[in-house]
Formats: sequence, C-alpha cells, structure tokens
Amino acid sequence: IRSSDLLGLYHAVDADPEAHVQGLLVMRHGNVIAEGYWAPYERELSHQLYSLSKSVTATAIGMLIDEGRLTLHERIVDIFADKVHNPDTHPQKDINVWHLLTMSSGVRFNEAGTALGSDWEQEFLDSGVRFAAGSQFYYNSLNTYMLAAIVRRKTGQGLVEYLRPRLFEPLGIPAVNWETCPMGIEKGGWGLSLTLEDVAKIGQLYLQKGRWMVGGTQKQLVSQQWVED
Repeated sequence: IRSSDLLGLYHAVDADPEAHVQGLLVMRHGNVIAEGYWAPYERELSHQLYSLSKSVTATAIGMLIDEGRLTLHERIVDIFADKVHNPDTHPQKDINVWHLLTMSSGVRFNEAGTALGSDWEQEFLDSGVRFAAGSQFYYNSLNTYMLAAIVRRKTGQGLVEYLRPRLFEPLGIPAVNWETCPMGIEKGGWGLSLTLEDVAKIGQLYLQKGRWMVGGTQKQLVSQQWVED
C-alpha cells in the first residue's frame, strides 16, 4: 500500500465537512500502518461504538456455546422461566438464541420502549410478536440486550466481567466501559466504548479465525466454527 494513497485517504476524509470523523486507523496483515485523530479526540480516548457493541455481545454468546453452557436452539422462555407463566403457551415460546442473534425474533418491544420501566427483561418477555420467529428479519437492538441478559443468567456475571479474562485481557484491552440498564445488565446492543485500536484488535481476531497470541502462545479465544458461522 503506497503511503501517498493512505495520505490521500486522510486528506479526503479531512476535507469532507459531513464526515465528522473522530479517528481513522488502517491495519494491514495485523499491523497498524496508518493512524490519525481529529481534534479534540486523542489516541487514548474511548469512542461510543453504538451498534458495533452487538458484535462483542455475539462473541460472548459464541464463547458460552464453545464452553457448552448454551445452545443456539435454547428457548428464551426456558432461560427466563421465572418470568414466564406458562412457557409452552407463551407468545414467544418459539424464540430461541439463534433468533435473537439474527434479529428474527419478531418481538415488538424495541429501542423506543427502553425508558418505560426498570425491568427490560420482563418488558421484552411481555411484549407481543409481529411475526413468527425465524420468518423475517426485523432490526431490534433489544434482541441483543436479551443476549446480554442471557450471559448474566448463564454465568452470574455481566458481559464485561465474563469477557475480561476471555477476550479483553488476552487482546490487551485494559479499559472497558459498557452502559447498563436499570437492573445493572449491560445494554448489549449498544453502550460499549473502546479505543480505535481495541476495535481493530477485535476485528483482527475474527480475521484470524478466533486465534490470538497470548504470552507467546497461540490460543483459540473463540472457536473457528463460531467465527465462520
């Protein structure tokens, strides 16, 4: 990659008044080859990742599945059985983990309703459905919030606590901030803040099929099967 081409990219972004770029980092073969930030943003500053947070939540789900603590076909009415009167007649009885991951649950409760109460799990489970699970795609960040809640249910830990020894520490990501709901569960679908380099590391992990050098030894942090899926 020619340095002049990279410089041209930075100049083009800088000249675009509608870009509002905070920083731009380019990697090649696992190495940072260009990096720059626009004032007042600095290299060490964390950035609000919005829906990129979903990819990190999905990584945690993959690790849970790798550990044999969860399956893709496990129903949410079974996982949250204490909040459901009759799982087998519940409107959401056919929704499983796969449907949450693929935004195909059909649940009506969405981002617009997140400020309505203190128990988002219950509000999600009490919501009606707009279509049969798995039959359509409908973007809804509360699907990913429920995945974060599942991590808490299965492990007794929040997303950050669960991922710290499995993802953040091996990748050398020291500072992690994730907004939580009123019950203290990470929002899952949004609310994570990381530096650009942290995000680049997570992307590189997926390019390397879940493998990462930790203390001089290559380790499989998340299974290659999950990465490919």
